[in-house]
Amino acid sequence: MNLRPSLVRSGLLPAMALVRSGLLPAVALACLATVLPGSAMAKDWVVDPAASSLTLTIQQGQTPIEARFERFAAEVSFDPAALDQSRVTVTVDLGSFTSGDSQRDGQAKGPDFLDVGSAAEAVYRTISFAPLGDDRYQVEAELALKGVTRELSHEATITVDGDQAHATGTVPIARTDFGVGTGQFATGTMVGLEVLVAFDLQAAAR
Repeated sequence: MNLRPSLVRSGLLPAMALVRSGLLPAVALACLATVLPGSAMAKDWVVDPAASSLTLTIQQGQTPIEARFERFAAEVSFDPAALDQSRVTVTVDLGSFTSGDSQRDGQAKGPDFLDVGSAAEAVYRTISFAPLGDDRYQVEAELALKGVTRELSHEATITVDGDQAHATGTVPIARTDFGVGTGQFATGTMVGLEVLVAFDLQAAAR
C-alpha cells in the first residue's frame, strides 16, 4: 500500500485508522473525561477496623443504653474535589451486636428486634455528599435492614490529610421504619423509637 507522505505528516492517517476501526468515539470520550469539570475520580480508601468503631445509643425507659457492632466492612471512595464520584458502602454483621449484657444482647438479636436469624446483615450506602464547610458534609444515604430500604439524611465530618482520612458522624434511625421492635416494643414506651448510630472510621489511601 502506498502511503501519501502528506497524510502521515499531517496526522490524518492515524485519525482515519481510528474512524475505520470504530474506536474514535471511545477515544473522544476518554479525552473529554480529562478536561470536563467534575470528571475527577474519587480516591479509594482502606478502613482500619481496629481503629474504627460503629456504636449506637438507645433509650430503655429513662436509661440510655450504649452498644456497638464489633464486625463491619466498609468500601470507601472519597475525594472532596470529586464528591459526585464519592461513594461509601458499609455492611454490618448484625450478629456482632453487643451491649455488655448477654440477656439484652440475645433479645436485641431475636425476632422482635434485629432478627439476625432471618437477616444477618444491614447495608448502608451513600447517595450524595454536599459540602457544608470546615470538612463537614450533608450526606444523603439509604439503609437496607430486615428487608426494608429507607433513605437517611445526616451530617458527617470527613478530614483528609495526605494518605490518611478520618470520618465521624451520627445517623439518627427511626427503628420502627425497619420493623425493629415489634409487639409491645413498637410504641416507644419501653424502648425509645430513635436509635443514634455513631461512626468513627480511620482509613488509609489504597
